[in-house]
Amino acid sequence: MLFYAQYVGRFPDEIQHISYIAYLEKTHTIIPDFKDMTTLEQKNSGNTSTELSNKNIASKYTFSDSLNYLGHPPLYYELMSLSRAVKVKDNNVTVNIFKLRCFTISLSAISMLLVLYIGYSRIGKNPLLHCVYVTIAVSVPMLAYDCAGVNNDTLALLGLSVYILGLLRFSEKKLNFFTYFIISLGVFISFMAKFTAGLVVFISLFLYVVLIIIKEKNAWFLISKKFFATLPMYLATGAYYLVVYLQTGSILPTYELIDPQGFYKSVFYVAIARRTHMNFIQYTVYFAKNFLMTWTGIASQVTLLKTSLHSIALLALLFLPIILVFQIRRAIRNSSYMLVLISVYLGLAISTIIQWLRAYNEYTDISGYLGGFQSRYYLCGISAIALAITFIIKDFIEKSSVTKNCINFKKLEVYFICLLFICLLFYEDFIYFLIHFKDYL
Repeated sequence: MLFYAQYVGRFPDEIQHISYIAYLEKTHTIIPDFKDMTTLEQKNSGNTSTELSNKNIASKYTFSDSLNYLGHPPLYYELMSLSRAVKVKDNNVTVNIFKLRCFTISLSAISMLLVLYIGYSRIGKNPLLHCVYVTIAVSVPMLAYDCAGVNNDTLALLGLSVYILGLLRFSEKKLNFFTYFIISLGVFISFMAKFTAGLVVFISLFLYVVLIIIKEKNAWFLISKKFFATLPMYLATGAYYLVVYLQTGSILPTYELIDPQGFYKSVFYVAIARRTHMNFIQYTVYFAKNFLMTWTGIASQVTLLKTSLHSIALLALLFLPIILVFQIRRAIRNSSYMLVLISVYLGLAISTIIQWLRAYNEYTDISGYLGGFQSRYYLCGISAIALAITFIIKDFIEKSSVTKNCINFKKLEVYFICLLFICLLFYEDFIYFLIHFKDYL
């Protein structure tokens, strides 16, 4: 993260995220007036900056007339304001980007420590399995890159990790108030980080409750004093989205909704005469191709994409957990852990399908815009993906247990494949970047 922050930069929508922080500093509001929130521009330049200085110095900005199209909840930006790296006096803004990035990197490190704790406390004693989990957890290229910049994906990673930890505790029958509180806190942070993370939590929690009801053959756990004690956390989450709906007419404020005139003049709107026309199948292929490429490479104002030959292990991370879905009956009978991982994985998958359909609707009926395929929105669930794959491998190893006075070649094959998988992940992430990236700051 420090390397990316110092030498690469150009993180996705960074100036918009910083503008959000500056707006909150200026207005001292809890929930912003999204129609009133504008983007910063460099003082005396008349242009918004797409890359700020990465040195420990303050840059001068002022508020422009251009709308800030971010419609995210304010929690991440309120936390970032604690860094005191953005200072506003009248309409003048000073930004210490180095300090901001260090602050968000610290938040990212806390999130990753929680991700690592989840694996450390649940995998068992086999060191190879721990190596597999850790490597998966840190090796998706956009994860470290995205978390190095000012971006609310960092808070989404924390929220999903807290939520997953709560569900794992629940599956272990630790049905105390602390478990219910962790789950509610994870739900709150996820929804308050960004709606995409909240959607993953909502879908996965619904699926998990259904699977637990099937497993336990009752739903009494839903009627619990401990659950009702955490109800204010859920009500606070709902209250925020209700306020936003009353303010904007939608729980998810979009650029088109907040500022139609600005939207039609922006890069997010393509004139009908200049649009590329694709049918549903063609668009599906286009979306899937770009979704996978943004998972295996880096896609922002900096782009370093890979061919499938250099991304075999990274692509496997998306599809290997499907094995658990086919074991759902066994999981209902024997393993509550698996029910957690199946629920979260399906939550990620269904949210991706919703993103695809929403992007297709945007392309055909609204703007003709060909974006909206970023896979970084789902990196917040990396702990579930890593744990699912680790448990799949653990199951293979246990089925290939060693017999007396005999070399177990099947188990050795699994170990060899695991070591190869680990090496591929390291290569396809940072090593590949160092070899092929040239456009340093």
